[in-house]
Amino acid sequence: MPPGPFTTRDVLTALYGTYRLARLDASGLAFFDVTPTGFWRSFFAAVLIAPFFFLLLYFRFSEETGVSAFRFFALESIAFIIAWVAFPLVMAGIAREIKREPNYIRFIVAYNWAAVLQNAVFMPIEILALTGGSLAPAAGVLGLLAMTAIIFYVWFIARTALEVTGAMAAGIIGVDFLISILIHTVSLKVL
Repeated sequence: MPPGPFTTRDVLTALYGTYRLARLDASGLAFFDVTPTGFWRSFFAAVLIAPFFFLLLYFRFSEETGVSAFRFFALESIAFIIAWVAFPLVMAGIAREIKREPNYIRFIVAYNWAAVLQNAVFMPIEILALTGGSLAPAAGVLGLLAMTAIIFYVWFIARTALEVTGAMAAGIIGVDFLISILIHTVSLKVL
């Protein structure tokens, strides 16, 4: 029997799970659909983030010079999609190598939904940094604090969902960070 429709309740349940994980409550993992269907549905988190991402791009574009709006938004949109696909693909290989394939779907589902909470915290700070004028230095400090908290949050998710050591979780977060930097660097060069 095919799965039922994806509902607002499903989204809210997953977001509640991310909230519980943010409180360092490992039982938050129980709020995610960790089936193959739930895996694919977790990428809906990108749809929730996209409007805020495009708002951020709007403010960033005003800082750019010599690039057409179409080129800027098209390239940044492609980078956004690649970022959502690249880490799960790389992580599939890592999970196999570290013998955590049974936990892979659970990790990616939690990781994807957690991105909504991360962006809800970080994007307003980034927009403030771009538009804040005299508040921009405060946004820089807030951004550093938020990034530190986000890194710890994702580390906790990796350690808990994959059932790995803290050091292994840190390595996974390092891979995620390197992929993000690579995608960002390439997108800047292409602009």
